[in-house]
Amino acid sequence: MIVSCRSLSYVRRAVLAGLALATACVALPGRSTAPVVAPLKLAFAVDTLHSTPVAPGVTYDYVWSPAGPWAIHLLRVNRDACWRMDAVKAGDAAIGRAPATALLRQLAGHERVIAGVNADFFIFTPPGVPRGAHVQDGTVITGPSDRPVIAADSSGTPFIGRLGEIGRLVARGDTIPITAWNRDDARGLAFMDRAWGAASDTGSGRVEVVVAGSPRRVVTTDTLPAGVPIPADGAVLMTGRATDSAARQALLALRPGDAVAIERALTRPHLRTVVGGWPVILRDSTVTRAADSAGANFAPVRHPRTAVGLARGGRELILVVVDGRQKPYSDGMTLRELAELFRSLGATQALNLDGGGSSTFVLADSTAPGGLRIMNRPSDKTERAVANALAVVRGCPAGPMDQVQVR
Repeated sequence: MIVSCRSLSYVRRAVLAGLALATACVALPGRSTAPVVAPLKLAFAVDTLHSTPVAPGVTYDYVWSPAGPWAIHLLRVNRDACWRMDAVKAGDAAIGRAPATALLRQLAGHERVIAGVNADFFIFTPPGVPRGAHVQDGTVITGPSDRPVIAADSSGTPFIGRLGEIGRLVARGDTIPITAWNRDDARGLAFMDRAWGAASDTGSGRVEVVVAGSPRRVVTTDTLPAGVPIPADGAVLMTGRATDSAARQALLALRPGDAVAIERALTRPHLRTVVGGWPVILRDSTVTRAADSAGANFAPVRHPRTAVGLARGGRELILVVVDGRQKPYSDGMTLRELAELFRSLGATQALNLDGGGSSTFVLADSTAPGGLRIMNRPSDKTERAVANALAVVRGCPAGPMDQVQVR
C-alpha cells in the first residue's frame, strides 16, 4: 500500500515519541485505502494536518497554517468515552509554582493522565496564587474572584462562566461577611485554611484571628505584619488593609476561647474541578466583546495562547495551545482569531487561559522522561513554572451527564 501524507517528518517525529498515529492520509489512485481520521474543518488555509487517536475517544491534532503562520495543538475529548477534566495545583496549595509536566506527574500518582495544559493566570507575590478559583478534587484551594472559570461537578457536567461564594463570621453577636476564600481581599475579610499554605500572608495593617477545633474557638488575635501559622484543624480570618473599621474592631474584641461560627460555600454545589481564566471569548457560539476589548496589548495582539472550549452540549472538551512569538514557525493568535478557531471546531463556549511563555501542551508518552512529552514549543524556549494545570484523566462521572450550564 502506498499513501501520501503531508509533512512526513512530523509523522516520524511523532512515531518516535511513541504515539499511535492515524494520520490524515489520502490513498493514491489505484491503491487500497488507508485508515483515515476525518480532517478538521477549519476556516483558514491549512498546510499540515495530522490527527492522532491517543486513547479511545481522545484525539490529538497538529495543525500548521501559513495564514498566521500558526502551529496549533488540539485535544478533542469525547466525555461519553469515560474521560473527565481534573485540576492540579502546584504543591496542592494556593502558593507555589511548578512546570506543567511536574504538575501532571503530581496528578498521575493517583490518576490516569492522558494530556494536559497550563491553566490560570497567577500572581507573583505570593508566588503562584491563581487569579481565579481553583478547586481540586472537591477542595477549594483558592476561592472565586471576579474572573470566569471552567468547572465540572461530581457528575462531570462542565460549565464556563462566573462562580461566587457566600460566607460569614458570627462572633459575640456580630455578623461579618467573609468576602474571600484563600485569597487576599484589601477591603474585606478573608478566610484562610491549610489549603492556602502553612501560614497566612504577611502585611502591615491587618488583624488576624486564629481559630481552631470543633466547634470553632479563638486561639489568638494578631496584628503583627509577619503572618501567623494556620492550624491543621482551623483557619485564619484576616482583614485587609482597607477593611472598614467596624469589622476590624469586632475582630480585635475577640479573646482566646471565644466561640465563633463560620459559614462558607460556593454558589454552585458539588463542584469537583475548577480553574480560572480570562476572558470568555466564545459564548453561545458568538464571539464576545471581550475577545476584542480585553486590553490594548492583549486581545488584538498575537501571542502564544492556551484555551479550553466545550462542544456538543458539553459532551466534547477541546484543549488548544497555539505557539507564538516564533516566526516563521508560529506567530500566535489574537483573542478573536482564537475564538474563531474554537467556533470552527464546533465549540459553543470557550475560555482563554494563561498564555505567552506559560503556554504548554503535554501528552502522555511512555517513552518520554516521566511518561509525559511536551508537544508544543514554549516561547521561553524552556518550560515555565506555572500555578496550575488542567488535565484530562480517565474516569466516568458519578451520575448522569446533563447539558452544559453557562452563567
